[in-house]
Amino acid sequence: MKSVFRQARPEEIEEIFSLYKKRIRWMDENGVRQWNATDYLAIYPAEYYRGRQAQGNLYALEEDGAIAAAAVLLESDARWPDREDSAAYYVHNLVTDPAVRGAGRRMLAETEALAARQGKRFVRLDCAVSNAFLNEYYGSMGYELAGRCREGGYEGNRREKKL
Repeated sequence: MKSVFRQARPEEIEEIFSLYKKRIRWMDENGVRQWNATDYLAIYPAEYYRGRQAQGNLYALEEDGAIAAAAVLLESDARWPDREDSAAYYVHNLVTDPAVRGAGRRMLAETEALAARQGKRFVRLDCAVSNAFLNEYYGSMGYELAGRCREGGYEGNRREKKL
């Protein structure tokens, strides 16, 4: 399998957006209540990803010619007001193709490598407090619990990994 991590290209927005739709269907089929219970696609429509791509913040993991994962990488995040003084990448909108095993781990490993090359000291993200699987998953990859955040009806666990 050939894997390439890079900034997403404008012509890939629809393919990337289709991953979010596919993941939401997967959530429905597997009894996971998260994006499918929050009107996620209305909050983050394809235009949002077009804007992030134009700003250079949308990254993709391509495997065997298809997008297997995508995420928005930011250098600041309002959910982390107490940590603004440290160089970090904040991972948002991380999505993987449910059919591609290990894509999330590879995407995060590539993000960590990019962050280290760019002099970042941390990679940070958040996930729903209620998603036990995702919290355990991030914990197994070295993302330690670093507080909570709240935005509207969303309550998240903030997690960070020191590089």
